[in-house]
Amino acid sequence: MELAIGGTKDFDFNIKDPKFLDEEALWEEAKRVYSKCKDCRMCVTYCPSFPALFDAVDRHEDDISKLSKEELALPLELCFHCKQCYFKCPYTPPHEWRIDFPHLSLRYKVWKFKNKGAKLTDRFMVNTDLVGKLSVPFAPIVNTINNIKPVRVILENFMGIDRRAKLPPINSQTLASWYKKNRNPVKGENGKVVVFPTCLFNYNYLEKGIALLRVLEKNDLWVEIPEVQCCGIPFFDVGDIDASIAKAKHNVQILKPYVDAGYDIIVPVPTCALQIKYEYPLLLPDDPEAKRVAEKIFDVHEYLWKLNEKGKFNRDFKVSMGSIAYHIPCHLKSLNVGYRAVALMRLIPNTKVKLIERCSGHDGTFGVKKQTFDMAYKVGSKLFEDIKSSGADIVVSDCPLASNQIELGTGKKPLHPIEVLYRAYGL
Repeated sequence: MELAIGGTKDFDFNIKDPKFLDEEALWEEAKRVYSKCKDCRMCVTYCPSFPALFDAVDRHEDDISKLSKEELALPLELCFHCKQCYFKCPYTPPHEWRIDFPHLSLRYKVWKFKNKGAKLTDRFMVNTDLVGKLSVPFAPIVNTINNIKPVRVILENFMGIDRRAKLPPINSQTLASWYKKNRNPVKGENGKVVVFPTCLFNYNYLEKGIALLRVLEKNDLWVEIPEVQCCGIPFFDVGDIDASIAKAKHNVQILKPYVDAGYDIIVPVPTCALQIKYEYPLLLPDDPEAKRVAEKIFDVHEYLWKLNEKGKFNRDFKVSMGSIAYHIPCHLKSLNVGYRAVALMRLIPNTKVKLIERCSGHDGTFGVKKQTFDMAYKVGSKLFEDIKSSGADIVVSDCPLASNQIELGTGKKPLHPIEVLYRAYGL
């Protein structure tokens, strides 16, 4: 299936193809992709996948046909879907070679899940809606025990969560429930928007969500937060594509009436925006509403910058923010909307922004699992070094999970760009 998105043939990922889950077809496609990758090797420093691939190829004197199934599988197993290789590779679609390593990895993980399943603990870990709903009522207790060393040892032995990993805190209430009680009156003359709160803002980072909503209100946007679920991308980690499809179906059904009513959809985390905008039409190829919803998805800073271009963005900043080291998340690059958060922060008087383009290595579960924690930390090590040497007053990242990794590696707690705007407004 060739799906046109944004006027180009971006993907070749057909979940309905009879050969999609055929093992031999999977390995043949892996060999085809590897045969191109081994001659290029541009991606060798991006993540653990490519060193694993090139080491295997070198062991067999450059002969792809000699790779065992285990050697074919390992690079795909280690892929954490950062998509750095996709947006930097010169051979991605519409190039005739159609190299798409992240979706090849996803196909492998779907095949593995269908044939071998996944550990119950891994399936629980990626079910962020379930974890969030179970945890929020007991937030003080959960947050306390998550920082007790003996408990972390138990989590490591039972759940496979590395004791060194920094875990997201739990909100005492969801962002959606907070907003029902704390909505400020606005006229909404600059537009009507739906906030897709993401699990991270809804269940884990209430302060970031509050900053988001107050900044939108400051810019006279009418806001609604519907009863959406997780975007579904965490299930990619274990290959549970049916769960991802179920989440996509639910969210499209919930968001469709708002699209019909003229609302735009704002997403504060690039990963979730990427999932809805580009993956939903692939997961729901027969549902035209998935594409309609996708066309209305905006990264929050992309949307605010559009207001600025129309002369409608509120520039009434009260507080300068000094020097900022801004980490660019990998999935923001994949969204291909530019670095609008940087442009917005540079509107704040006496504020300087330095861009740092490094992967944090976190991903959803890659950065917390015992078996991959060290690899994730190694990927992020250059980012940590750049932040430490920047001498910036504030560290900023759009991705809360990358922020956890940054805090672990530098001791500095990053803000979301929307929090920078919130503080600059004096809110």
